[in-house]
Amino acid sequence: MKTVFKRNVLSISGACLLGLYGCGGSSGGAGLAEVPVTPAPPPAVTTIDVPVSVVDGPIQNATVCVDKNNNGVCDSGEPTGKTDVAGKVTLKVDIADIGKFPILAVVGIDAVDSQTGPVQVAYTLKSPADKPSVVTPLTTLVQSVVDSTGLASSVAENQIRTQAGINVSLFDDFSKSSSADSQAAAVLARMLVITSQQQASAIVPALGTLAIDGATIKQADLDKAIQLKLLQIMPVVLTSLADSSVLAAVNAKEREPALLNAAKRIVADPVTGLSAEAMAAVVGITNQVASGATATVVPVAGFIMKQLDYFNATGYTVRHNVSTLAQATPDGSGNTRLVDRRYLGNSDAISAWTSRGSSSLRQSDVHFNGSAWVNCALNGEQISSSRNAKGVGGYVGCQNLESGFYSVSIFDVSGKPMLDVYNQIVKAGTTNIKISMPAVALSAARFPADSQVIYQSAFGTASAVSYYPGSSNVLLQYSVEASAGGVATNQQPGVGCNSAEQNGNGAVTKTFEDMMARAPGNPCFFAPPGSFVYSGVTYTSQDATNEQWGVQTLSLGVVGVAPVGTGVAPGFYSTNVPLRVAFKGDGPNAVTYYACKQRFNTGSPRNCTSIGTGTYTIATQGDARIMTFNNLPLQANALDSARVMVERGGKIYSGYKSPTGAFPVSARFNTAASTALLAQLGMPAVEIDKPVRLTKTSYAGNWELIDTAMPLKSTLVQIFNNGSSSCTETDGTVTPALFSTYACGVTFSDPANGLGTITRTGVTRFANINFGFLTGAVTGAVTDSAAPDTSASFMGARR
Repeated sequence: MKTVFKRNVLSISGACLLGLYGCGGSSGGAGLAEVPVTPAPPPAVTTIDVPVSVVDGPIQNATVCVDKNNNGVCDSGEPTGKTDVAGKVTLKVDIADIGKFPILAVVGIDAVDSQTGPVQVAYTLKSPADKPSVVTPLTTLVQSVVDSTGLASSVAENQIRTQAGINVSLFDDFSKSSSADSQAAAVLARMLVITSQQQASAIVPALGTLAIDGATIKQADLDKAIQLKLLQIMPVVLTSLADSSVLAAVNAKEREPALLNAAKRIVADPVTGLSAEAMAAVVGITNQVASGATATVVPVAGFIMKQLDYFNATGYTVRHNVSTLAQATPDGSGNTRLVDRRYLGNSDAISAWTSRGSSSLRQSDVHFNGSAWVNCALNGEQISSSRNAKGVGGYVGCQNLESGFYSVSIFDVSGKPMLDVYNQIVKAGTTNIKISMPAVALSAARFPADSQVIYQSAFGTASAVSYYPGSSNVLLQYSVEASAGGVATNQQPGVGCNSAEQNGNGAVTKTFEDMMARAPGNPCFFAPPGSFVYSGVTYTSQDATNEQWGVQTLSLGVVGVAPVGTGVAPGFYSTNVPLRVAFKGDGPNAVTYYACKQRFNTGSPRNCTSIGTGTYTIATQGDARIMTFNNLPLQANALDSARVMVERGGKIYSGYKSPTGAFPVSARFNTAASTALLAQLGMPAVEIDKPVRLTKTSYAGNWELIDTAMPLKSTLVQIFNNGSSSCTETDGTVTPALFSTYACGVTFSDPANGLGTITRTGVTRFANINFGFLTGAVTGAVTDSAAPDTSASFMGARR
């Protein structure tokens, strides 16, 4: 019989249910006995199973946890587990914590890598909070970017992928795929692990010692320092993978010793490796950044010395970030502004400029700011945003030249010996402040009150396409015969490989299409061996071939800074490696990349070897076309910037994009410390409220003056950094052309506006000159009555 429950029965109060025997009804009634008891609801679900894989090769017995306090340690109370033989573990994570905290994997010496065996040196790995499934050396890089910048994991991953040239997701398990892209990711991951282990072994003595902030250095501190260092030296790590011994390996077992040797070289280099003595400063810096200290700063006019290369009081380069009170006062968006002032001292001359370049002439470089091609104006401002709760701020260079994030650590050095402070910043691994013979230059001087040393970490996220607009940077084009290459002995004298074009005598290239047609990658083969005479000595190549590649390929840059054509010859070749590109290969937009040898006396690329293939892309920016190169070879990571080609105004220029990613930590000094240091070194003081004024040597460089009535006659005016000058006249109206070099004096009546004259043996040769500092244009009149072109006007440009 079906029981029917009435509403009034179901509404019996909880009190009566608890005291059933004393509520409503007599001893003879049985109706209440038939009321069913509602089952208790199941316990609420408060956790979710999160599967995690730890991979270099799959790693067994790694300790994995949700690092809720992001301290690099699996603490009590954090969801924790051990990986199985397949490198897998499942963590029970509170629902409220899902996606909030990074995953940490501690790989101890009790762990086993399925591909390389028992782990010999412990290390740690991380993965972003929103990407917990796979933890690898590559996800560790991504999390390091997230920690340093606050960027979303997807943006951070894109930054690393772009830098490393990896074509698979960094959040994938690369050990499960045999594709070339996955294997490339696996090799990089293994290199990161081996380098981490070598770094860890080198800095073990620092464990338990004190950092400069007074904290005791823990293993987690060392692990974090290693991970940040790997992020900063990524270009070096990537370049190491192009070592011949690494490339020659046919499997992981053969590759292991080659990677180990490369890692040892990285760690042994004081620029790229961490030392135990550096850890006091490195950990102290990191601790302060991690604390997110954002003390309120009262706006005040001042400056920070951000770079110094000091030889003596008349030989130096220095950069200061200078802000007036108005610039130091945050605007409505919380942004402050500064001017990057740059000075070069040479003898008694001082070149002054702002914003960009290692020399004053490079301020004329132009870049695309998103809507137009622009210069960085003299005394142009850069923008800094206020630091957030994590101590991270943003920066934007002049008109979007570059942008990124920064964080700082500040330490008081009032009353401390300058020499001790300098030695400390050197031990910390910074290289932006260099003082020759510091014990002599700094002596027993001490920093005054309110002096601070500021350690800055920066991460670039974007940079603009730039190029130098001088005529020396215009790409030249060669004849079809010269560009075709071939065997020189099979060609007529003065034709093809035997023509003067092989020495760089080409015409201006106007379009990318012409450029690509004349760079097919077919070299000129000359009879071996090559030889030349330098300083009375004959140098002969030991190579079996004698190939010249300069005309038939384009330059991507040169790896190395060894002198060419000056100093002591190391042999037929310099130690530099020119990287080149040719428009050849299979598929659309194909290119082939080459590594070449460099002939010492001329710098020409010889005997090139193919090092990979890729593609090019052409896009439009403003009134220019831009060519970029894709899938660049690993060797290109050693270059200071990425090569781009710019077609603009009927010419093609070699352009560049500055690198992005993590930059090495730099040491800087505040106003009080910088002022005292400049005085101690005998260098000029900084006038904060007076903008930079151009000097004669701000115009240092080569300026070509062309007679408007006789275009085949020109004068090359060379202004040197020490204030001296030289002139070379060319008369192209005769064959062969006549050249005449003489000492000439350049005098500026108004250096701010580039107005001046040029004299020869006391007689004014050129008058009413107007040198365009930013534009590079030059105009004026010839006034030497002894010359046949008396009173002719001229025009020209910076080379």
